[in-house]
Amino acid sequence: MPNTLTLAALAALVSVPLAFLIGIASAVARGRKLDRALNILTLSMVALPEFLVATIAVLVFAVKLLWLPSIALIPSPTLAEFVRAYAMPVMVLTVGVVAQLARMVRAAIIAELDRPYVEMAQLKGVGRSRLIFRHVLPNAVGPIVNAMALSLSYLFGGAIIVETIFSYPGLASLMVNAVTSRDMPLLQACAMIFCAAYLLLVLIADTVAILANPRLRQG
Repeated sequence: MPNTLTLAALAALVSVPLAFLIGIASAVARGRKLDRALNILTLSMVALPEFLVATIAVLVFAVKLLWLPSIALIPSPTLAEFVRAYAMPVMVLTVGVVAQLARMVRAAIIAELDRPYVEMAQLKGVGRSRLIFRHVLPNAVGPIVNAMALSLSYLFGGAIIVETIFSYPGLASLMVNAVTSRDMPLLQACAMIFCAAYLLLVLIADTVAILANPRLRQG
């Protein structure tokens, strides 16, 4: 479990800021060339399955270029070895999370940009960056946090393929070994841990949405 949590945390640290950047940029440039290019990029990333991205990454970076190791976990690594070992698994998980979360962030921000208070703020001369980060994002945090919980739960599902391909000894690979060895108690235990992690993420997202929205707190 610590190995799986480490991999999921690293993927979240990379994917969440990147998804926010892409989603905000796409929403601000709605209908322009940048928005269309980012939409094509995110749709292409959503369409790519994890096993294909992982296989291509191994063939290119580990076999052809010899830049990165094909095995993700190295005993007692230095900082450079740690970064090189986790680079490909994190990249594969980031592809799916960024694509889904960026589109959800874009939809939530666009929904808020069409509200009357945004037009009033623009008439008062509020700058674009302050309008987005001080007015729009706090009001869109509810849908965004729920979308983030769903996207981060994808890390646990995608980890099954990633841990298998990169020979990473985590909870997901343990679950695959339980399937091959027909160890039903171990398989059920792994499935319950994944379900508990998903429910915990959803609970945290709902709590943050309530705390961030005064109307929900009063209700």
